[in-house]
Amino acid sequence: MMLLAVASMLVQSCGKDNLKYPSSKITGRFTYQGKPLGLQFSNPDIIATAGTTTAAMLWQQKTGVQTQYAVGEVSVYAKHDGTFAGEFFDGDYAARTQGGKVPFEDFSNKAFTVKGDTNFGNVEVVPYWWMDNLVTTYTGGVFTATFNLTKPSTNTARTLQYVAIFLSPNNTPDIQSATQGASRTFNAGTNAGGIVVPVAASAGGAVTVKIDLNTLTAGEKQFLRAFGNSSTIWASIGVKTTSVTDNLYSDAVQLQLP
Repeated sequence: MMLLAVASMLVQSCGKDNLKYPSSKITGRFTYQGKPLGLQFSNPDIIATAGTTTAAMLWQQKTGVQTQYAVGEVSVYAKHDGTFAGEFFDGDYAARTQGGKVPFEDFSNKAFTVKGDTNFGNVEVVPYWWMDNLVTTYTGGVFTATFNLTKPSTNTARTLQYVAIFLSPNNTPDIQSATQGASRTFNAGTNAGGIVVPVAASAGGAVTVKIDLNTLTAGEKQFLRAFGNSSTIWASIGVKTTSVTDNLYSDAVQLQLP
């Protein structure tokens, strides 16, 4: 009798566990005027403790079969190049941003329809700040970046907070990975020592930021050498908007420690 009861429980348990998994693959890319957004490198798909990384979108199914999945919102993360991917049940979804998390204007009730493998192509957004004509140089251990900063967003509350240089021992240089590397932050309105950053409430302008790697602390050099490939490191530029969690990032540039 006891063996039969246990067997019955196991059968029921297996029946509950064998739930249908979503099989429709979605892909897309966040862009501005057709150009990909540079988002955070170390998203939680790569580093589970990336505290400042947030879901690019939250999806809530409105119609369709999702009885075995979840009734709440589903997080969709994006890679550095703005691309996103995931597996979903077929149906109609309403997507939103989390509010003050991503470096582009928040949206809600953005409609997406999933039917089989679905490529949404370019998902156009409006960034708070945008980097154009980025030029980097590296001479004598001094890394310099110049670019033009513009403000596509009309949100007056989203002012410029700072421009930063992030150095990482791997090819994902951002605010997270720089905790095992180094970073330098230049606040809005800085104009000294060859550093030029527009004032917070401006519409942008010419930017010059630089870091002399010869002046890195012993601890910073130790981290960069210990976790990297000998003296090979990576740098990126981040633009931080006031009251927004994530930076807008440039592509990574490979450097050699002096």
